Amino acid sequence: MTLHVLRAFCLAAMFATAIAAAQPEAWRPSFPATIDSHTWLDTHRRLCFGVDGTSLDEVIDAGSNVICGGTNAAGIGFAGGPFILGREGEFVDIMTGVPIPAPTLAELRSRVDAAHARGVKVLGEVIRFNMTPWMQAEHPEWQEINSPGGKPITVEELKDLHVLGCWNSPYGDWFIKSQVELVKQLDWDGYNMDGFGCWAQCFCPSCTAAYTADCGHAIPAVRDVNSAEYRHYLKWRLARYTGFVARWTAALKAVKPDFVTAPWTTGPGRWWHWMGAPAAEGTDAMHRVLDAPFLELLWDFPADQGSNLLPAFTCRYYRGLCGDRPAWILPYLCEQGQFNMQPPRAECDLREMTVLTNGCIPAQGRWQQNADTPLAHLNALVEEREPFTRDARSLKWAAMFVGESSRLLYGLPGARTEVPLGAWIGSGVDTPDIGKLEPGERRMPAHMESAVGVFRAMMEDHLPLDIVIEPDLEDPETLQQYKVLILPNAACLSDKATATIRAFVKAGGGLVAMHESSICDEFGDRREDFSLADVFGAHHRGTEDFSARWPNYPKWTELYLGIAGRDLHPISDDAVVRSNYRSGSDRLQYIGWMTNVDVAAGATKLGRRLSAPVEWPFIVLNEPAAGRSVYVAADLGQAYFLAPYQYQRRLISNAVRWAATTPPPVTVSAPLCVQAAFYTQADGRRTVVHLLNEVNTSANRAIPENNPPQREETLPIAGINVAVAGEAITAAFAEPGHLSLPLTKTPGGFVVTLPRLDTHAMIVFEE
Repeated sequence: MTLHVLRAFCLAAMFATAIAAAQPEAWRPSFPATIDSHTWLDTHRRLCFGVDGTSLDEVIDAGSNVICGGTNAAGIGFAGGPFILGREGEFVDIMTGVPIPAPTLAELRSRVDAAHARGVKVLGEVIRFNMTPWMQAEHPEWQEINSPGGKPITVEELKDLHVLGCWNSPYGDWFIKSQVELVKQLDWDGYNMDGFGCWAQCFCPSCTAAYTADCGHAIPAVRDVNSAEYRHYLKWRLARYTGFVARWTAALKAVKPDFVTAPWTTGPGRWWHWMGAPAAEGTDAMHRVLDAPFLELLWDFPADQGSNLLPAFTCRYYRGLCGDRPAWILPYLCEQGQFNMQPPRAECDLREMTVLTNGCIPAQGRWQQNADTPLAHLNALVEEREPFTRDARSLKWAAMFVGESSRLLYGLPGARTEVPLGAWIGSGVDTPDIGKLEPGERRMPAHMESAVGVFRAMMEDHLPLDIVIEPDLEDPETLQQYKVLILPNAACLSDKATATIRAFVKAGGGLVAMHESSICDEFGDRREDFSLADVFGAHHRGTEDFSARWPNYPKWTELYLGIAGRDLHPISDDAVVRSNYRSGSDRLQYIGWMTNVDVAAGATKLGRRLSAPVEWPFIVLNEPAAGRSVYVAADLGQAYFLAPYQYQRRLISNAVRWAATTPPPVTVSAPLCVQAAFYTQADGRRTVVHLLNEVNTSANRAIPENNPPQREETLPIAGINVAVAGEAITAAFAEPGHLSLPLTKTPGGFVVTLPRLDTHAMIVFEE
């Protein structure tokens, strides 16, 4: 090489290096730290909505110690309303721009003072981010613009068209400033807001500039999750909203350190809300910078009305969203749709205790009561259990990951569509239903269906289970608390998350993964192979659809798991699995999605799919370093939710047990209809086991899609055994009631027997 050529080569290399260094690093989501939630929530939790000045004493006398007016701020409420700061710093009506009269503000403050005089906390009602006339006139660039090239409306048009201000523009700062001033003037203890979400796209100048600065691109015009451009933008916007919520919370706590942020963070809690992008109302991570997010929870939505599974999952999911902290959940005490009819008392009790069992706080609505089920009764259910729910932490053994990206960006419309775009599914009572599917055919994203199926299996076998989200998978300290992690078709995982999981397993943790877990990154961009292929001991080669719905079974398949000899394994060698075999048969049917995989060297195949021309592996076992991995080459969780066989439940729970290597510290022997949840208090010196009796003696006697639960009675269950490991236990009680339970010594600890379970009880072990 000549000197001239060498010099040119070096210069070119230096130029290329400089160009590479100048390129901005690809934007990726990051997550805020969970806020310190030690506020007045430690002592005040019994919230009642629908309170006004004339009913304040009534609801306090009935046991409520937190007050809120309406569930939104469309008008003047108990302590808040549709307020924002005007140009001169005065409060104005956010819709009309008319100043709020001083006597109105004085009346609101007097109500807050009256509540405080009785030792009660107040949540002020806050309205969503509407533009107000003076802003529209002076700062039209603050308006949210939902389409490329869109223009702000005029002040005159604002009289008839209510548009939103963009929280990502200076409007967001003004809105936060307004909230701070309301807290100072009205002395709120917290706020509640309806319409809290960020929704999907905005093309205002602030958003356009910020996205270009962060990502180097223009905001995509398309609103379709099949587009990689849109998927990357959506994750950016969601992360941006989380940052806005964090700033909002910090500003309020700078005024009052124990101020409680409690907005409605999701639409009504029917499971259809999880139908996937682009219906992204809010972010998972924003729950970590809120004190007690609110959710409406309903039992009236098809196609699973008679079951308590989806409401229970929802509560456990929101506990996970909040980072092992309780959300506030309003169980809707109604029957068909949202008609104003009161369910029987036994049904009301079950709904309240479903929320409590799964780690959240039941809220009440003043309108949701009658002579048989008064507000005082509902508050008493919560109050007598508070000593054993306050400052409780989940018992750490198994964690199931439920991810934002897998929910929004996988099971994509046009690829494996479960819910058509633009099909808002209302109740038909308070909101119109324009869903395009028949009620019995409505579905969740594949990842969510898989998570619900795993949740069902773990609940029926009474195993401790937490739900974790994306920030947790990128935090080694969080994962280290658990013995085993479950990935229920968690297709979308970041490189950082998979690295954390890999390290967790190598250090001795267990992993149970299903179907296409880790096949995509956090943006839904597909990889050539599983990111966790080395942990699974399996390589992705494709998928096959064996799903079906009654009465049409066009394609299904059979499995061989082994019925004797060396083919058996502790995961499949189980009486429940054997109960699914017909006499003389060695195969099991399977309906659902399956994965074609090659087994890596050193891993072990367990079972196979009986298909031609290739019999693909069904389960792959691997033991990388100190840990264990169970990879299931099928969406077993989804199958157990949609087309279940009992063998699937026990395969899921046995896989979790085998991967964990260590049994859970508390075990429950009870019928499948008893739900168990496990918590600790006092730095682990107290263990609290919730037992919920879900028996419904009137279930499944009406058409399924119009058969909400209407329990008129409770069928007691006798003789439930709860065993706890260790030698330190000194006493056990059934609460409420403080019934002493005799401790029987076992080789590994103690066991107690609950003589009778009505709707709900807690077994409390004291060291």
